Amino acid sequence: MSKPVLIVTNKNDTHADFVAMEIREMGGDIIRLHPDDAALNSDFFLEKSNPGFEWNLNWLIKDSEQKIQKDSFDTIWYRKPKPVEANHCVEEDHAKLFIQEEYDYFWRSFYNLYAHKRWINPYWNNKQASQKLPNLELAESLGLKIPKTLVTNNYDKAREFGEICKWNLLVKTFFFSGFVVNQTEAWHCFAKRVSEEDFNEFSATITMAPILFQEYIDKSIELRVTIIGDEVFTAALHSQDQEKTQEDWRAMDSYKIKHTVYDLPVEICEALKAFNRHYSLLFSNFDLILTPDGEYYFLECNPNGQWYWIERLTEMPMAKAMAKLLLNV
Repeated sequence: MSKPVLIVTNKNDTHADFVAMEIREMGGDIIRLHPDDAALNSDFFLEKSNPGFEWNLNWLIKDSEQKIQKDSFDTIWYRKPKPVEANHCVEEDHAKLFIQEEYDYFWRSFYNLYAHKRWINPYWNNKQASQKLPNLELAESLGLKIPKTLVTNNYDKAREFGEICKWNLLVKTFFFSGFVVNQTEAWHCFAKRVSEEDFNEFSATITMAPILFQEYIDKSIELRVTIIGDEVFTAALHSQDQEKTQEDWRAMDSYKIKHTVYDLPVEICEALKAFNRHYSLLFSNFDLILTPDGEYYFLECNPNGQWYWIERLTEMPMAKAMAKLLLNV
């Protein structure tokens, strides 16, 4: 019987919930480790007291009473861990930050300590495969079309690029995030088309941070491609059917966007599989565009993205495929 799969994630990860059910239906088991509650729900030590001996790992997860030792697992699924929550008795912000940083660097050491295990995906590989600019270069080298792209903090260069693209321009962030104003308003940073008028209005802000501009590519549909092992699952997102999602489908609840199963051409599938091999990934998500002229454009890779909503909307058996990959069957 195979050893349990160690799932490193957070307490509210529904992806892990459904994959765990599939694993158990196949006769396997899991150990679920939540870095966010490690300070409150774990009792652990890692010890190396004798030369030549491996690190002795002893980790107790209090609520489930599960124990983790170095030989308890062979496969690690690095899902969506979150920063640690400090003990409730810690009130000072600087103390909470110190605890979070200590745990953050501890986890990096922990992941590297068990780098010889089978990972989906390895921690540092995920980090490498998340970089937008090298990914565009790699995609192009694999024969995929990419949009014209500029990163700058220079006004003149940005204007020149806008003119080259005939002001058919998109601005996006390096890191999809947002911010909260006065603890009441939440703002999200979606990709947005920029007209010459928009550019002129906000031109003074160009020097404040690196700005990522791309030529805007007209869309027929958007494609979310999820590769799990050797299986390719492609969903067409009919984002152009609604005005709010025409520039960025993330601007609306994805369950309100029409999704259909899509048959991606073999050559595109093979290029994306080659992309994964370059970074030694066993799982990844890709965002592509299909233009009205039938051309495919690579936008970006998320090596640790979300996908379960696609299974819910298309009934493609993605959780089962992930369980099979984790159990190596």
